[in-house]
Amino acid sequence: MTPSFKKRVQCIQSAFLICAIAIAVGLVWTTLGNPESREAARQETLQRTYIRGTITDRDGTPLSWSTKANGYRSYIDGETKQRAFSTVVGYYSPAYGTFGLEKTFNSQLISSKCKSDGKQIGNTIQTTLDTNLQTATYSAISDIANGAAVVLDAKTGEIVSMASTPSFIQSDLEDNWSEYAQKTGLFLPNAYKSTFAPGSDFKIITACAVLDNGVGDTNVNDRGSYTFKNGQTITNYDSRSFGSIGLEGAIRNSSNVYFITKALEMGGDKLEASLRKFKLGEDIPLDFTTLSSNLDFEDKRDEVVGSIAFGQGKTEVTPLYMAMACQSIVNHGTMLKPYLIKSVTAGNGTKDDTYTDSPEELTTVTSKETADEVVSCMEVAADHYGFGYYGNQGWHVAAKTGTAQTGKSTNAWIVTALLDSNNDPQYVAVIMAADQHHDGIYYKNQLEDIFQATAKYDASKNSSDSSDE
Repeated sequence: MTPSFKKRVQCIQSAFLICAIAIAVGLVWTTLGNPESREAARQETLQRTYIRGTITDRDGTPLSWSTKANGYRSYIDGETKQRAFSTVVGYYSPAYGTFGLEKTFNSQLISSKCKSDGKQIGNTIQTTLDTNLQTATYSAISDIANGAAVVLDAKTGEIVSMASTPSFIQSDLEDNWSEYAQKTGLFLPNAYKSTFAPGSDFKIITACAVLDNGVGDTNVNDRGSYTFKNGQTITNYDSRSFGSIGLEGAIRNSSNVYFITKALEMGGDKLEASLRKFKLGEDIPLDFTTLSSNLDFEDKRDEVVGSIAFGQGKTEVTPLYMAMACQSIVNHGTMLKPYLIKSVTAGNGTKDDTYTDSPEELTTVTSKETADEVVSCMEVAADHYGFGYYGNQGWHVAAKTGTAQTGKSTNAWIVTALLDSNNDPQYVAVIMAADQHHDGIYYKNQLEDIFQATAKYDASKNSSDSSDE
């Protein structure tokens, strides 16, 4: 063997040795040093060890539970109820993983601080959802192919029902996975994850900006359309004209011309500052998800500012966000953080104090005087829409509809609040139907069904609260 050949062989051997060492180090890092891999290994061990914890409604009724470790997951009985809860509770599957609360609270569901009959059982996750109201809310929108509905307790921020379509039957997941996996938007729930152009229901937010910036005292001559300097023309719905119109009439009749005119009168900077008070464009961490919205003042051209003012342009929100925004207005300007989790409890009764089941103020969006004036305008609009009084409580309604143009179809919205005889807010209810060919008022009957179910829920809750005292 020549010296040069021998040297080449040694080089090759050294290279192989270096590669082997690198691979070994990589394997050791992957299994021992990489934090993500270590956590995945720990989760897998817990999954095999613990009986997965139970997810319940607000009264403790099980919505999702297990009887053995790493085994079959059971769900609330009934196809309609499973569809109602599926886009919130989600699923656990050894084959297909987790989704919804099953994913968000996976760590808590497969760990705890106790044993029961010698078995290790995960935490119980108690939600704020009411089964009867959740089912009624889903049933109200079940014929909408791409929709959502939300009911918030306006005094606390509790999410008492929240449904999305499309939905699925949880117990059929394994058998129908191929079909479910191909359904657009099924695992991106419309109520709290997907965002949509809001259209005219957004005007209740812009109305606060109009008043706060001192441009609400004068009327606008509404001739049915507004033409910007660049030649772009925006019309009212059905090109209706309203003549001399103030804020109350503008909300009642949903005048685009009024809100464009007032937005340009106050200017883009002031409009944006007012809208940002509603946390538009921010990611808002909630106890089960992060709530997102989009507010894009790409520049301050008149047509951009004007479009944003009546809920178009690049503005996009979730139905849960619009419920939260409406809640902040009917709650005299104080925005509460929506929450879905009442408690996380170990088998020994120890509660995770992260989840307090109590109201949390996020911010002040406007003054009480401004908020109450906008609510008064919404009450006039609700009367115009034909809403009456609901439940034995005799609640009346404040409302705003919306119809956002999205190419060849529309997003139809109806945003409402139930108020008592003292005008104190009780609940906020929102319906959104995407890809439609009609306006928000089309869903008035469905919303009234939700009102009646909410009144029954409230009466039952108050009766239960009284008996506990």
